[in-house]
Amino acid sequence: MSDVRQTVFSVNQLPQPDHVIDRLPPVFRIQSIERLPFDERNLLNVAVVFHQRAVLRVEWLCRHPDSRLTVGSLVSIRWLGRPTSTLGAIRIARLVKLERPEASLNPFDTVPHAWVRDRELVARAGRFWEGLGRPLQHLFNAVFWDPRRFQRYLEGPSSLQGHHNGRNGNFRHALEVAERARTLGCHHAEVHLPVLIAGSLLHDAGKAEEYQFNPVRGRYEMTERGALLGHKHTVLEWIAAARAQHRVIIPEAHYLALLHAITAAKGAPDWLGLREPLSLDAHILSTVDRLSGQADLLSRHAARDGGFGAYHRHLGGRPYVVRE
Repeated sequence: MSDVRQTVFSVNQLPQPDHVIDRLPPVFRIQSIERLPFDERNLLNVAVVFHQRAVLRVEWLCRHPDSRLTVGSLVSIRWLGRPTSTLGAIRIARLVKLERPEASLNPFDTVPHAWVRDRELVARAGRFWEGLGRPLQHLFNAVFWDPRRFQRYLEGPSSLQGHHNGRNGNFRHALEVAERARTLGCHHAEVHLPVLIAGSLLHDAGKAEEYQFNPVRGRYEMTERGALLGHKHTVLEWIAAARAQHRVIIPEAHYLALLHAITAAKGAPDWLGLREPLSLDAHILSTVDRLSGQADLLSRHAARDGGFGAYHRHLGGRPYVVRE
């Protein structure tokens, strides 16, 4: 909470009133919202809205509350002329929920500190998103326009007892995969980097629905969907639905290449219906995905002074490292 307070704009600190609105980002994410009785006819709405460039406390009056305005929703501000402050809150006309994905919005600019405290992770993700190109940016935003899904994608683990199994683990794993994939892919003309990076960010995104935090037991557990379908089916469902529902215009070759990179599996039996990697994007993604997971496990189980470390079944034994 202290971090947020340090970044909240006070109206006195903003530029001259004529330029305030122009300097602010057009889209914010609701960080908190409450509705209080004001008089016999109106409710007072008070919300804190977040963007990496500004955090604002706003308030407005209404007769009927908009139930669509919930924590995590992406909104734009409708202003009441020049911004004025009342007891630290900026008086506005209202907040408007953005119902359809905006391709130009970098979603990582709206990630609250409560979701991801390591801001360098968020900055790295934002830079990857910038390099996707507009069609894949639109697709990514359409997949994660649901704020609860996006929050789970950022907060959840990549496994229960394996690699990257802590808070923000799946997000951290996705970025590691993207970074390693870019390092390998930039040396090959046959690689389509936007497709490869999009595949890296999305390949395990379905784990946001595979694991769910149990507050009673204080741990993540496998969901029914995770047990019956798995994260690969889930992310394919999300991508197809996002493309159709929000009319994402993406070249068919790019779309198929993305799905192939995500789903191709080396050595899978024919009867599973999976395909061998045929693109260099798919080969690289498969390789760096495994490397990221193994590297995380090895770093956590390696001996501090070198030699053999602690056994983990996913490593197939005790990891060995040379420290000197």
